Amino acid sequence: MDSTRIHITPDDVLADIDELVDGSEPRSRCKYYIKPYGVNGINEACEANYYIGNRIPYHEHKAGFETFLVDGGSIEVMTLSKKSTAYKGDLVHFMPYMPHAIHALEDNSIWRAFHQNLWLVDLKVDEIAIRDRHWDAVFTPAFKKDKDLREGSIRFDYLFPECMDVPASEIPCLRPYDYAIKDYAFDGITFKLKVARWETQGVKEVWQLRLSPGYAFSWDEVHPFPHLYDVFSGSVRVTLEGMEPFTAQARDLVHIPRFHAGRIETLEDAVLLDMGCQGFLTRLMDELNVCKTKEPAKLKDKAYLREMMVKNDYHVLFEAL
Repeated sequence: MDSTRIHITPDDVLADIDELVDGSEPRSRCKYYIKPYGVNGINEACEANYYIGNRIPYHEHKAGFETFLVDGGSIEVMTLSKKSTAYKGDLVHFMPYMPHAIHALEDNSIWRAFHQNLWLVDLKVDEIAIRDRHWDAVFTPAFKKDKDLREGSIRFDYLFPECMDVPASEIPCLRPYDYAIKDYAFDGITFKLKVARWETQGVKEVWQLRLSPGYAFSWDEVHPFPHLYDVFSGSVRVTLEGMEPFTAQARDLVHIPRFHAGRIETLEDAVLLDMGCQGFLTRLMDELNVCKTKEPAKLKDKAYLREMMVKNDYHVLFEAL
C-alpha cells in the first residue's frame, strides 16, 4: 500500500476524470483515491458524482467484488429484473457474475466505491493515457467491447431487462443504512455487519461502527492488516506512529498501514465504516456476545479482550465494551 496516503479528504485524489462518455450531459466526475494492493487487490477506493439521468448500463464482472456507499443523493439499483432505490448511508455489494445497472435519480448523487480484486484505478488511469493518444478509436464499439472483456467486465449485447419496482429488502445486494446481517451492541459502540466474509471469497468483512463521544480503540505495532475507515458522520481524532495527530471528518478516509501503532477516538457521535476488515471480527463478536450474557465483568478486562482479539486474528483493541 502507499503508506503516505493515510488521511484522505474528498479532494485528495490520484486522478479526476469524466466517467460517462456516452454523450449525456453533464458528465459525471470520478475521483480515484487509493490504488489496490496485495494479492487480493484490496482497499481500492474511488467515487463518482452523478447527475440526474446518468446511467451505468447493465453488465456483470467475471471477477472482483464491489461495495458501494451512497454518500449523497439517491441511486436506482437494478439487478435480476428488479429495481429499488438506495439512499444516503445505504451500501450495495455486487459479487462476480451478478448482473447490475445503476441510474442516478438526483444531481450530486455520490457513489463511493470500495473494490476487491478489480484493479479499476489502474485501468482508468491507463484509459486516460489512451484517450489522450487515440481519442477517436477509444470509443468505437469494437474497441470498447474488447477492452471490457479483457478487463473482466462484460457488457451485455441483449436488450436491457424490464425491471419491476420492489422494496429494498427484496434486493439482497442492497443494504439500507439501518440494516445489518447481524448487530452487536456494547457500551458506547454498536457493530453492524454489512458485508460478510462469505460474500468476499473469504478475504474481508465490512462493518458499520456507531460510536458515542469519547469512545476509543487502538492497535499496536504488530497489527498485521491495513485498515480503511470511511468517516460517514461525526469526527474522530487519529493518532498514528510516526506522524502528527489529525482530525478526520465526515467523508474523509482514514487508511491505516499495517505494523504502525495507533489510536482513534471519537470527538462526537460518529459513524465509521470499516471497509477492509481482514481480521475475524464476526467470530470475535460472537464470543464477546456470549461473554456479555454469561460473564459481563470480563468485558472490562483488557487482558481478556486482548486474548480474544489475538485468538480471532483481529488486532484492534476496543478500550471499553
